[in-house]
Amino acid sequence: MTSLLAMIYLGARGSTSDQMNDLLRLDDVATFNPHLVFQNVTDTVGLARNQGIANAAFVRLLFADKAKVRKLMPFYKDQVQQFYEGLVAEVNFATISDLVRRRTNLLIRKQTGGRIKDFVKSNTVPLRSPLAALSANVFQTECNSSYASSDGRNGELYFAVSNSLPASSSSLSNRQRKLVPVPATTWRSNVLAGYEPSLDATGVALGDVTKLTSTIFLIPGQQGHTAPGDTLDRLEQRLVKTAFRNGEQGSWDKLLKVLIPRPQLQLQIPKFSHRSVINATAALKRMGLDDLFTKQADLKGINGIGNSLHLADVLQMNLFSTCGDENMANGRHHVEIYPSSPLRNARFAEEEEEEEEEEGGLGESWNGGFVENTVERTERQLDEEKPRLKLDRPFLYFVRHNPTGLILHMGRFNPRLLP
Repeated sequence: MTSLLAMIYLGARGSTSDQMNDLLRLDDVATFNPHLVFQNVTDTVGLARNQGIANAAFVRLLFADKAKVRKLMPFYKDQVQQFYEGLVAEVNFATISDLVRRRTNLLIRKQTGGRIKDFVKSNTVPLRSPLAALSANVFQTECNSSYASSDGRNGELYFAVSNSLPASSSSLSNRQRKLVPVPATTWRSNVLAGYEPSLDATGVALGDVTKLTSTIFLIPGQQGHTAPGDTLDRLEQRLVKTAFRNGEQGSWDKLLKVLIPRPQLQLQIPKFSHRSVINATAALKRMGLDDLFTKQADLKGINGIGNSLHLADVLQMNLFSTCGDENMANGRHHVEIYPSSPLRNARFAEEEEEEEEEEGGLGESWNGGFVENTVERTERQLDEEKPRLKLDRPFLYFVRHNPTGLILHMGRFNPRLLP
């Protein structure tokens, strides 16, 4: 979202530019060009190999209604392409949903080498005239590693979920939690972990600061156990209030410092995939960008005419998955789509199962032989003796770009679709 706004900022002028800079602080940077930073992040993450990234993509689109807007400035289009690999186009808004689907799918397919073909599956993306912006973001972690295993007990995790009955009921069963099996994978090394008292949270990470990105999981309480009455809402509030402090170290920096290598620790995490479509227009207005969405907006750098063009919608589409390299061929995932109806989620789950059956599901191989089996049993026994941290309670997740500290993805795993 920050990079999409920075892309629009290239064409903002006057009070609109001032308002955007108050939020983004791009002009406060004196030692480097912030647009080049976003360009570098896009290039390096998208092309990363052997970095624990199965798939990554960043798509930024800006559509102007050609029935209301004169031709946009070629210089602005060139800048957007150079810094953001972004697309700026004058289009017919009567067919905007179909255009969004086809353009987004084409760019996601290109950036992932054809591994993700149909990121947007239907023409149901609403965008309003005269100007609409959209970002589509993909990040899938890689689990095809000698450090990760989904075999046997490693491949299933019993996740604690609260009873889904109405909160108004006072029966004891409503206050109890139940354990529900979810697909999982276990990392047997290369795990960082630590407890941060100011957040009262346990953090674990895959990928240290020498890697391009780190995937960080944050769970309330110490040693992975949720404190009585604690929730992700309270953890988020503590994190937001204390993440950054003027003149002193914030809780986020403190958390990063307690994440140290734990050679003997095994980490078991759910295999899950989150898809979301977020209209950020109202939130951006509340953050102080109200001028950008009115007829007083000055986007002269985009179309050459002041106060004749304004944003109507800013949409963000996200896909985050753990073990994205195993998504269909090697095992099930817990899949959730936001926002969505229960019917659509049930239909999506059925489609996933059908695709898994076509791919053959989880394949098993057996070499036979006494020596091989003895070695496997010995390794299994050693693994069982090692301490294991299970992410079996609701948690937050973050993808951090380590060279810059930018957060590429963030979300919460608090399953709502489990029976």
